[in-house]
Amino acid sequence: MGPNGRTPRTAVAVIGAGAVGGVVASALHRAGHDVTVCVRTRFDELRIEKGARVERFPVRVVTDPSGLKPVRWVLLAVKSFDTESAATWLRSLCDENTTVVVLQNGVEQTEGVQDLAPRASLVPALVYIQAERLAPGRIRLGYGDSFQVPRGPWAEELAELFEGSGMTVDVTEDLTTAMWRKLMLNIAVNSLTALTLRRMEVFQDAHVRELALGLMREASAVGGALGAHLTEEDVQRTLAFTAEFAADNGTSMLYDRLAGRPLEYDALNGAVVRQAEKLGIDVPLNRAVTALLQALRPLDTGGAGMPRLPRAA
Repeated sequence: MGPNGRTPRTAVAVIGAGAVGGVVASALHRAGHDVTVCVRTRFDELRIEKGARVERFPVRVVTDPSGLKPVRWVLLAVKSFDTESAATWLRSLCDENTTVVVLQNGVEQTEGVQDLAPRASLVPALVYIQAERLAPGRIRLGYGDSFQVPRGPWAEELAELFEGSGMTVDVTEDLTTAMWRKLMLNIAVNSLTALTLRRMEVFQDAHVRELALGLMREASAVGGALGAHLTEEDVQRTLAFTAEFAADNGTSMLYDRLAGRPLEYDALNGAVVRQAEKLGIDVPLNRAVTALLQALRPLDTGGAGMPRLPRAA
């Protein structure tokens, strides 16, 4: 904390400016830090839209890691299947004083990242942000303004980094349970909206809810075998939470499918299948959904651009 009671201005790098990366970068800029956003496609300014409100953030945008120096904090916000693409960024931005906060879905966030940043410290983070990337640098924020990390020696400093940002850093004593509880929700809402090409209104269908319940129960069994404290009550509460979404809300996997981007199913349903195989637990529903997502082909837009996203009636 600085002498004026505010967190000192800090050089921070955000790798990836999709929905989550864009929102996090804007929060850090709002908190007064020097934010460098590392991307493949350049844009002039970061624009966050929430309802009728539009905020613009003149962050530094770079497309080449050459010349970058190590920073204290790196926020890794690429999708799990894109982690390898961040290797050159991490080599330039990380040294023994760097902490990399991995803002990815799933329960295997840090696997593979340490090899790309061997001298840095890694922090897995559970993100609670619902947002959609509309174009490079343009993000529509639905709701959510926090992420969750395990307790550690850097936790207080990370929380201070986000002071005044509008975003909260929550510390949990039991990250394993938190990760699997979130995964239970993600394996259902992401996969079933992407497969049906429907928004959250699809969960008003009793058959879809029954399938979601089965997917969640399988994940709960696997997570429990790995040390997560989950019960049938947690499963039922997670299923009930799907009714709290607005009917026309979408999910990141649905948006990615509609935009013709790769799908992050391997970090979600695929992770359940992988861990279940190691434990000898049968997860037929997650295996079936993973196979279906893997078999999807890019949508045919007929040259007319992205197909219109189905809305609730």
